[in-house]
Amino acid sequence: MGTLLATAARRLTEPVVRSADTGADWREPAARFAAELAATPQNDSAQAAGSPTPLAIASSDPLAYAAHAIAALVAGRDILLCNPRWTATERTNAETLRLSAVGHVADVAPPSPLRPVDSPPAGGRRSIGAVSTPRILVATGGTGGVLRFATHTLDTLEAAAHALRSFTGGAPLNSLCLLPLHHIGGFQQLIRALATGGELLLADWHALAAGRRQPIPAVAGGWMLSLVPTQLQRLIDDPSACTWLRGFSMILLGGAPASAALLARARAERLPIAISYGASEFAAALAVQPPAAFLAGDTGLRPLPHATVHILDPDTATPLAVGELGRIEVSATSLFLGYWPELRTPGPFLTEDLGRIDATGHLHVVGRADAAINTGGEKVHPAEVEDALRATGAFTEIVVLGVPDPRWGESIAALFPSADAPDLTAVERTLRATLSPHKLPRRWFPIVDWPRTAAGKTDRAALHRLSAAT
Repeated sequence: MGTLLATAARRLTEPVVRSADTGADWREPAARFAAELAATPQNDSAQAAGSPTPLAIASSDPLAYAAHAIAALVAGRDILLCNPRWTATERTNAETLRLSAVGHVADVAPPSPLRPVDSPPAGGRRSIGAVSTPRILVATGGTGGVLRFATHTLDTLEAAAHALRSFTGGAPLNSLCLLPLHHIGGFQQLIRALATGGELLLADWHALAAGRRQPIPAVAGGWMLSLVPTQLQRLIDDPSACTWLRGFSMILLGGAPASAALLARARAERLPIAISYGASEFAAALAVQPPAAFLAGDTGLRPLPHATVHILDPDTATPLAVGELGRIEVSATSLFLGYWPELRTPGPFLTEDLGRIDATGHLHVVGRADAAINTGGEKVHPAEVEDALRATGAFTEIVVLGVPDPRWGESIAALFPSADAPDLTAVERTLRATLSPHKLPRRWFPIVDWPRTAAGKTDRAALHRLSAAT
């Protein structure tokens, strides 16, 4: 461990990250961005004031995004992985968080002077106390519905990469990436390639889904693919796409629950699916089902070698027996440091996910302990959407729920009193200015008799039943 920075500096000069569509590689944008960093060592006021303000990575070009992120890390900069499609409100919230460390993180020294890409910090990394820098900030909804950033280091990301490599037999991890690099599921594919001597091909999901699939070159160890269930659902009805999918050594499937029907179809097509459980907080995949087990019809996920999982009582946080359902607690060398700019207490991380461990030690993930909706691999908190809907002034009451959806896993549904008679076209137009597309309601339920509890509050349980029956 701890060698990734030096390895990344060397591999920035090699064509190991390429566009699957054009064949262009990352060397030119990496060199150009590294030169810009070297020419402006104090390129924002917070940095000049001596505080560890992360550098925002926000290019809309995936090849440039990858090059900029790694060049910045090699130059000793903390980075914040931005979604290029954030709304103005989301960009403002992210910028507030990016600057929130100014005068706050007293136990972490500012980054050392920037160095050229071919000259990483001595020893390949910098370590101050218990915190390793440079750091990588990855967006996550957390448990409160507010944008937060899980803080990682190259050490935590490298630990996850080597754990997956060990799990898969030790060969280099080569990936065709269809996930956005601002997500941990996309960025970690880049880290895996760099850390294990693999390659990364960046492909356009929309072109691929439309049938424009470029031939994949032969490479030692074969190619991995990562999909969310929504993507697999889109591809599985195309026989040529299924033939293409069977050419991968492993297809990591995660980010959201997959329906039983989708998994049965994938098994019938003999696709090398590896169901995975992961999160931004533990650097993507933490527990995986090998493709052979999936094709055999087995259930349960195996924790990767760097991790242990326990199940705790949701109320008392005490360990539960084999087979009992509770909250998933994770211990791993890939765990995040905390939500920026705070540092969490070192030790295990108690998730909001519910699961159980069977007699063979396999993990079964059941759902969420909180109210989060998982739609197409994106976590959405009802409270955030409800606040945006209330702000339109079109509703006297509003409740947002997740309802089962064969394509998205869950769809966002908005329930309101039918007497409100809102102009939904106008409401949707207003929402698009403040919410990302995946947070917009896909279904609307006007309720004639708005249910209330004896205390006069909205009866959410009754609304859940009504939406399930519709």
